[in-house]
Amino acid sequence: MPAPAPAPWPVSRDLAALAARARSLSHGGGGDAGLVGLAAALLRIQPVAQELERAPPGGAEAAPAAALRAWLADLRAAAADAEDLLDELHRRRLAGPAISTCVGAAFRGPARKLRRLAERLDAARDDSERLLPVGRAAVSGVRSPNRVTGSVLAERRVFGRDKECDDVVGRLLGDGEESCCSVPPAVAVVGHGGMGKTVVAQCVYNDARIQGYFDLRAWICVWDRLDEAELTREILQSIGGADDTSYDDSLEILQEKLGKVVASKRFFLVLDDVWNDEGQTEVDNRAVWNRVLAPLSSAAIGSKILVTTRMKLAAEVLNATYVVTLDGLKIADCLLLLKETALGDGTMDFPPELLEFGRAIAAKVKGSPLAAKAIGETLRNTRSTRKWRALMDTEICDSIIIPSLQLSYQHLPGHLQRCFAYCSIFPTTWRFNRYKLVKMWIALGFVQPPAEGKKLEDLGYKYFDDLLSRSFFGSANKDQQTYYFLDDLMHILAKHFSAQDCMKINEDIPAAIPSTVRHLSVSTDYLPQLKSKYRLGRLRTLLVLGSSSLSSTSSHFPSKLLSKFKNLRVLDLSESDIAELPETISQLVHLHYLALCNITNKLPKSIYRLQYLEVLPVFLFHDNHPGGTDKFVTVKHLKTCYEHNVN
Repeated sequence: MPAPAPAPWPVSRDLAALAARARSLSHGGGGDAGLVGLAAALLRIQPVAQELERAPPGGAEAAPAAALRAWLADLRAAAADAEDLLDELHRRRLAGPAISTCVGAAFRGPARKLRRLAERLDAARDDSERLLPVGRAAVSGVRSPNRVTGSVLAERRVFGRDKECDDVVGRLLGDGEESCCSVPPAVAVVGHGGMGKTVVAQCVYNDARIQGYFDLRAWICVWDRLDEAELTREILQSIGGADDTSYDDSLEILQEKLGKVVASKRFFLVLDDVWNDEGQTEVDNRAVWNRVLAPLSSAAIGSKILVTTRMKLAAEVLNATYVVTLDGLKIADCLLLLKETALGDGTMDFPPELLEFGRAIAAKVKGSPLAAKAIGETLRNTRSTRKWRALMDTEICDSIIIPSLQLSYQHLPGHLQRCFAYCSIFPTTWRFNRYKLVKMWIALGFVQPPAEGKKLEDLGYKYFDDLLSRSFFGSANKDQQTYYFLDDLMHILAKHFSAQDCMKINEDIPAAIPSTVRHLSVSTDYLPQLKSKYRLGRLRTLLVLGSSSLSSTSSHFPSKLLSKFKNLRVLDLSESDIAELPETISQLVHLHYLALCNITNKLPKSIYRLQYLEVLPVFLFHDNHPGGTDKFVTVKHLKTCYEHNVN
């Protein structure tokens, strides 16, 4: 199954926010027809964009994929241009004359741009009619194919999961503290798509120890169904009891039957592939499961539930008392799985003539059992070195790994999709600081205005925690500090879905950088080459990394280059070797976020002209800085600290 071509980030939420900004600016100077017209055009196209984002191409009546992606890309570009223009008008308003003067006789250019933007948005709205059939209703969430899993283990051998299977069995057979629970306690198996969660559950379900311990067993594949009556009916049917169960039975009748079937019996229930309904709150999702599982309170002590899910949040909603996380398989296990699927001759030895190709393929699947099996199926019963070599050179990520992970991304709300995909500009080994990443999201406008009484930072932290609970970030502790990271598979996923918006230059600089790119990371080696490759005024983020060349000694940011980033919001130099910034930084009038490297000891005085800027000084003020070394300071605060502690 080929991976879908990446679409632009969701833009519908931005349109409403931009409309509100345009209306607010129009009130500053008695009102302005251009701003009012732009706001109206943004609001007219917003519901259309929302519907098209929620209805990805598929099926006979849907729009062609390429046409839909092109339409969304054009709309994203228009929204970016609107944001740039509104920022410019806001800056001019703060600098002096009222907004009505700005867009009047003295500034006819912005007035024309406002009118043209409104016309461009209206034209896009008219063009959208060809993308959705008449009468098609908007859909919410992701509609999934008919997915069914069963309890029968189809694998002849399972590689690399013995420890996890034994761990789960041990937890299910242990006494625990279930006597205090109204329903049986749950054990969860959590992992990315294609990690083998269902296979582990099947191994556990058919384990002789499990079969001997429990009186009744049931297996249901939940997928995206959270209908209480349907789930209860499936549990009954899986047990094999209540032959008189009818599809017309009410939830109350079904639960009464289930309670009688499991009464005083030690019951084992597998809930495979559980997802949260993103259209509901966590409280609502928890309430659904509490109602579904309520009849199990009549089961005997020792009854247990096993949950498989991609989402830590789903495990929490089901009150899992223990979580087993499936990481990627080791390369050696991927090699064995590849060999078993492709050749299946019952021996563990790999044919010597194919071993080199097999190892290369096993390394490329990034620990994914699904990818290893899929390639093995392609090579089934062949020992042709030519075919094995060809598979070694195939782009495995696009054809196999992305399709196995894409549903996780598509189930995310739009605002979380963008925040996650943005992380692709960071190196694969990057340790994310939660505080700094949220500051970046805020500077870029990714965090929507919070409800009254809440801080923007608090909402940004919630975004981060939501991604963490959905298994998009991993976490680790070192030196009594917690840091966060994207594992290899999540980094592949983020890169795929940010391909039109983000770019990372870590080898040779490309001949051209796509005009849609707004967020860029680059090493200091390639900074001087950027000017001839790209319209730099479009960039919103520039992440500068250290030199990859030992011979590079430059610690200066090219002065003429820096002045080109007229719309830059985020400039991160914290991992670079740039110790000095030129005076031209004052031209980055929209800069909100600046992180300096730890050898910076002086800033140009022109930095104090930047009204929106917050700076992460790192070690600039050492212990004398009242906020510590890992806090942002405003430019006004920075000037005070600088004058007292440096000069």
